[in-house]
Amino acid sequence: MLKTTTVSELRADLAELIKNLDDGPLLVLSRSRPAAVLVEPEMFDAIVEKCELLEDLVDGRRAISDYIKDRSIAVDAEEVFERLGH
Repeated sequence: MLKTTTVSELRADLAELIKNLDDGPLLVLSRSRPAAVLVEPEMFDAIVEKCELLEDLVDGRRAISDYIKDRSIAVDAEEVFERLGH
């Protein structure tokens, strides 16, 4: 379950709220609306890593789709290495 706090409570109890992030993310409300989410650094890193993986998967699927539509866009590995100067 997502815990919530207000900006005012966050100001007053920041150290304690940060200490308790191992219990899960903390939604910070400002005027009863979501303003921020606090998470442990490890969770943030995991989220970023998953997003990057998903972006790579989308790019790969797009490349395969483009290749299926037009097989002439394929370049063999030797040409790629030549373009890279290897």
